[in-house]
Amino acid sequence: MDEFIYNLFLKSRGGLALLGVLRYRLTGIEVDQAGDDNIFFLPALRQAHANQQQQETIEALVLRAEGSITIPALTGSRAIPVADVAFFIQMGPPIVTRLFSADSTVLMCFNQVNNQQIGGGLLWGPTTTSFALLGRRQMLPA
Repeated sequence: MDEFIYNLFLKSRGGLALLGVLRYRLTGIEVDQAGDDNIFFLPALRQAHANQQQQETIEALVLRAEGSITIPALTGSRAIPVADVAFFIQMGPPIVTRLFSADSTVLMCFNQVNNQQIGGGLLWGPTTTSFALLGRRQMLPA
C-alpha cells in the first residue's frame, strides 16, 4: 500500500509550537491474521469487550500501520520508528490510527479530519509532554 506523508504542527499546553513529519504505511495485514491478540491490551478492556452484549454490531477492520516520525526540535534529524494499528469501518480512511515507538518515546493517536488532514494528540518522552497534533497530507508527484 502507499505511504502516507503528513507535515505536522504540534502545540503543547504551555504554548510550545513544533513542526514535524509523519510517514507511515498500512501493511495490508489484518491484526487477527498476524496472530496478534493485543488490540485489547488492558485486562479490564479485554473483559469488557468479552462481556459486551449489543443488539447491533459494527464490523471493523484492523490493519497494521508502521512508519516513522521526525520532529527536528526533539529528535534532531533522526526518525523514530513507530508502529501499531489503524481501525477502519466500511470504506474510506481509517477512523482512528494509533502509533507507538518501541521504547515509548512517542505515543500518538489521530483521526482523519478529511482526505488531506489529520488531528489528534502526541505524548513525548519520559516526561509525557502532551501535544495537540494537526497534520496536512503531502502529495508526492506520481
